[in-house]
Amino acid sequence: MRTGRFIFLLLSLMMMVAGCKKKPEPIVITPDVKKNHLQRNHIYGDVKYIKTDTYFLAEDSLMVEDTANLDKILKRRKPDLSTFQQYTSDGFLLKFAKLNQKKDTILKRDYHYNDLAMATQWEEYDSSGNMATHGKYLYDRNKFLCGEQVFHGDSDSIAIAFAYNTDGIGNIISSTQSLGDYTLHTQHKYNDMGQVVKITEYEPNGRVFKTVKLEYDNYGDEVNRCVYKSGNQMIEYTYNEYSQEGKQIKTIYEDKIHHLKETHYFFRHDRYCNWQIETLVRDNQIISIRKRKITYYQN
Repeated sequence: MRTGRFIFLLLSLMMMVAGCKKKPEPIVITPDVKKNHLQRNHIYGDVKYIKTDTYFLAEDSLMVEDTANLDKILKRRKPDLSTFQQYTSDGFLLKFAKLNQKKDTILKRDYHYNDLAMATQWEEYDSSGNMATHGKYLYDRNKFLCGEQVFHGDSDSIAIAFAYNTDGIGNIISSTQSLGDYTLHTQHKYNDMGQVVKITEYEPNGRVFKTVKLEYDNYGDEVNRCVYKSGNQMIEYTYNEYSQEGKQIKTIYEDKIHHLKETHYFFRHDRYCNWQIETLVRDNQIISIRKRKITYYQN
């Protein structure tokens, strides 16, 4: 009798423990229109700064097997190109700068936002510090983006104008790009999660120029991107691979017209699953390496 009672109590305890087990958190997928710049670029955490150094290695004849010696390869080597990005505390790009090997700023762009975190305007400066272009964003009465204007230098002369039509949550469903008398049209189609799944670009005469189709995994990460010419001929293909933790592991890109295939490998992810090193490989040869250092607000 005691043995039977012990087994009964043990089973009851096991059922209680199982009942107290935490349910897995539901996957929340953010619609494209609600994403900040970090989310659009698959970057996690409260990022403040990102510094990325790029090393061009095509002439070094390094093979993919040399990836294990990345630190030795880059020792005493100066980056050929560096970029700096600064983000707001809510994940929107605030400043962008590009520097050459001599650390001269060759391009700089500043972004501005209102109190609702809506982008209002931007300015881009050349290597001499002169304003090369600037732009502003236009919104409708629902505070949805309805247009953009790009200006020459610091003048009021419009170089490019964009007009947008949106759906009930602000997703851009169609756009018109005007360069003087030259006009291009684009249509966007979304799934139930608010993710764009099809982009169709039209020539000025109304004929389809190309179509882009996108597929996502259960976590909302883009997995496949296929580009088709009019007539359904695939001309480009991109495949993204992620780990179970959400780390970006590999990206394969194919240009089927020029018979070009390249693979991006991502290494040394930090505690937020953001990669720190990327190698670009073509024909088993390392073409370039990017080293990324991320500074977070809580640091």
